[in-house]
Amino acid sequence: MRRLVFVLLILTTSLGWAEPLSLHEAVVTALANHPDLRVADSSVRAQQARLRGSTANWYPSFSATAGVRRSGASGQVGGQNIIRSGEQTSYSYGFAARQQLLDFGKTHHQVRSAELELLAARADLEDSAQTLALKVVESYFQALREAQSVEINQANLDNARVQLEQAQGFLEAGTRAKIEVTRAEADLANARVGLIQARNAHQKALVALGSAMGLAGPPERELVNQSLPSPDWQRAVVDRALAERPDLVAADARVMAGRSSVSAAAADYRPVLATSGGYNWNDDRFPPNQTSWNLGVTLEVPILNEPTLSAAVQLAEASLAAARGRRDSLELQIRQQVAEEQLNLEESRQRSEAAETARLAAEESFRLASERYRVGVGSSIEVSQAQRALVEARAQEVQARFDVQLALGRLYRAVGILGPDLLQQ
Repeated sequence: MRRLVFVLLILTTSLGWAEPLSLHEAVVTALANHPDLRVADSSVRAQQARLRGSTANWYPSFSATAGVRRSGASGQVGGQNIIRSGEQTSYSYGFAARQQLLDFGKTHHQVRSAELELLAARADLEDSAQTLALKVVESYFQALREAQSVEINQANLDNARVQLEQAQGFLEAGTRAKIEVTRAEADLANARVGLIQARNAHQKALVALGSAMGLAGPPERELVNQSLPSPDWQRAVVDRALAERPDLVAADARVMAGRSSVSAAAADYRPVLATSGGYNWNDDRFPPNQTSWNLGVTLEVPILNEPTLSAAVQLAEASLAAARGRRDSLELQIRQQVAEEQLNLEESRQRSEAAETARLAAEESFRLASERYRVGVGSSIEVSQAQRALVEARAQEVQARFDVQLALGRLYRAVGILGPDLLQQ
């Protein structure tokens, strides 16, 4: 019996008592599942491969050869007789090795450029992760807002039913006209329409949240009605953004990579020192027994290779100038974004306070209008207007309250610190 109770308890917990989905968990799920991050991660792995390839000149290269050759000759003596020499077959195989000793910094600058490009690719991955996190944050709070909109419209429907019952009671008592009931029925029908629309908007918001999380459908768990932490910094926000933004980190890395590329291109004007050697077997019999070997050092000095070398340097310098321009343009955008998001946050907070005051006033107005109608001194028009004003005030208050959360999320994204660690606070 105890075992049966235990099994039923486990099933009940797993099927009906699932923990709500927190914003932190939603973002972590998106970072693990969304295909956009797989694209960015592939760019990182591709750059890792380029980095390994750029170090090739630091390592020796080995090669092996094997071959067979058949040859013969013929000629004429005195223009009459044709003399043919015997045909012969030769066999050969061998090994060769080469090691670059010195290229006066070219490989070093190529490797450094590849390292910085890898740093930029990783920063791009972090930037993509924060962009995805913001998308989840926006979808999450939109779903919460639509859920509260459903509650508002459900309360509006309940109030409309009460008003209809009162109007019908007054009509039966002969104290009110039929138009009072008709108006209450119209208000009830409008309330049903509003509730249907709110439920549909809520389902669409859940679908959007599931898509942002990388899921095939909406999340099946309830959402936690939570808020983002308020920032503990008020000043030097721009300085923090310039230090934290991953896209600016990537831009800085690409500027430094461009400098290394210019140095690598200029290094083509310098000589290359390398050593090479080999060991070979050659004979007209198989396996060949005659051997030979070689070992030497080569110094290759470029004397004239224009316009190839100068064009390569000019191309690298132009790419560096473009990288600097993109970096400076991005800094201007960051400064503007941070300033705008700070203003949006302050505006949404003030609007939320004003909307709460308006909602309290609308609730009191509806209470007074309903009470006046109940005791027979008010009109149904007064109640209907107060009811519509209450629904609008509640919707505006909910919208303003969640606009504060959206403004916080966008400010954190503008600063460059929006991620699972922040959302876990």
